[in-house]
This record gives sequence, C-alpha cells and structure tokens, in this order.
Amino acid sequence: MSDSVMRFRVLVVEDEPLIGMDIEYAVEGLGHVVVGPVAELNGALGLAADETLGCAILDVNIRGGNSYPVADMLLKRGVPVLFLSGYGMHTLPQRLHEEALLPKPFTTEQLDEEICNLCARASNSRDSRWAEKG
Repeated sequence: MSDSVMRFRVLVVEDEPLIGMDIEYAVEGLGHVVVGPVAELNGALGLAADETLGCAILDVNIRGGNSYPVADMLLKRGVPVLFLSGYGMHTLPQRLHEEALLPKPFTTEQLDEEICNLCARASNSRDSRWAEKG
C-alpha cells in the first residue's frame, strides 16, 4: 500500500465467527484496520460510540437484537455503513434504505468490492483525521 492511500479503521459487527474471520481477513487484506469483530449489540454500541472509525460493516441480525441502533449512531457521526444480510433491502427500516446492502451468501470478490466502495464513501465523506496514512 502506497503512502498516499488512506487506511480506515473499520468496525466489523458479525455474530457468525467464520464470517467474521472472513470479513476481518478481507478488510486487512485491503490494508485497513479492523475494530472487532464484535458479535453482540451492547459491545457494538460501545464501539460505535467510543471508537474513531472510518466506516463499518454490520450484520443485520446479531446477538441481542439487530444492528439498526448501531447504524443510527454511526450515521449520526457521519460514518458510512455496509449492511450484511440474508434478507432483502425490504427488511431494513425505511430510514436505512440509502445504505449499502450486501446479501448473504456473498463471494470474496463481492465482499472486497463492497469494502472498497465503503472505504471510498468514507474517504469522500471524512477528512484525514478519520483515517491513517499508511
């Protein structure tokens, strides 16, 4: 990764351990830093409130509920999110329909592409204090 490329701190919220590891591997493989993965709502809310983040990948259904409150908190802070779900966009609340959704199951290539899109959105919406030069 060149010095001019931004590396983002990416919150990963996923309650399936193998999927969480796949996401972590993909995020790190693209040169970004993983925060998490975290599997339950309370932990995700804590990280969303306290961590400096560039963007987030959120499984919709997690231990303790769904990730909508996490997304609301992050979006209020200006942090773009990508939802992961085995259900369609119609299951998301209307307020979240503008956010990206990657349907499960997904391929490694689809995940990599969505992470790149998410980080590009973060780059366009944030200033350099939200990213690390790497």
